[in-house]
Amino acid sequence: MRRGTKASGSSRHPQTSDQDLESQSSAQDSRPPQPSAQDIEEEPWRYVGYRGYSKFIASDDDFFILRRFASLNIRVALSLQDEIVELERELEKLDDKYTRQGGIDNGSFREDREREGQWYREGEDHRGRDELLSLIHEKLRRYNKFLLQQSALRNYDRAPEKDVKSLFRWHRNHDFKAICTEEQEYLNSTDKTPDGKIKVDTTDLICVVPKDKPPLRRIIDSSLFLRTLKLWEDKKRNVPEDPGLADVSYYSEKRMDRFVTAAIVILGMAMLVAPLWVLQALGDLKKKLVVITVFVSVFLLVVSFAMVAKPFEALAATAA
Repeated sequence: MRRGTKASGSSRHPQTSDQDLESQSSAQDSRPPQPSAQDIEEEPWRYVGYRGYSKFIASDDDFFILRRFASLNIRVALSLQDEIVELERELEKLDDKYTRQGGIDNGSFREDREREGQWYREGEDHRGRDELLSLIHEKLRRYNKFLLQQSALRNYDRAPEKDVKSLFRWHRNHDFKAICTEEQEYLNSTDKTPDGKIKVDTTDLICVVPKDKPPLRRIIDSSLFLRTLKLWEDKKRNVPEDPGLADVSYYSEKRMDRFVTAAIVILGMAMLVAPLWVLQALGDLKKKLVVITVFVSVFLLVVSFAMVAKPFEALAATAA
């Protein structure tokens, strides 16, 4: 068994001078004082700002909402397309010109490169087919890359209205002063109706981290009463460690998902087992067929609307 030995203070613990203690004390005194709740309320742009807003958005993937810029992206795509069309027409004109001229081989890239190299050496300012194809290649590369980006971007789901409202409420809790008003305009489609309710247009807003939730979970999320039940409350996270998160309440996603899973399993078991007990108590064949038809129909509806299943998957599960 190894035993520890005491080391002498001179060898392990260097002496601290009075000057070092004074410098440490002055460094502690130079730290800015913690802002009070009144300070944060009066100057959220100073004490909350983008640091608090970023922490709030990072606290849940549902809040990572950005603009799609659909109109701008389409306009840029049309502009890139038009640039390529102009180059394509220029190439066709060169083909027609070289076809009419004699002594030009229109079936050789190498001859085009050699001829244009000679023009360059002689200082002639001509744009031949080789140079034009290089320019078209660069334009097409940008165009194709942009199209692939747009194809991926179009697959992002539209941001749920409730999540956009959460961002709006965060700004409202800070009197819309935590960040610059003009820089909140990516949510400018969010407004209030005359009766004070929040009206949201999510046409151009996307959720960067979409979640595939079953319909039963969506029902919980769509109801303010259901999604804010004490049953889901995450007390460990509901401790405001940052001024920007002081008015934020957290609810456990795992707890909600477990509840939805348990509800679906119990409902599915009931739909499978209950008909057996009903059928054994019935003697009439027609009544048995009615019971089977009703339970099969209800089970199909449960599979279709309570779970994330495609129509053919729901039919396969019902048939099985």
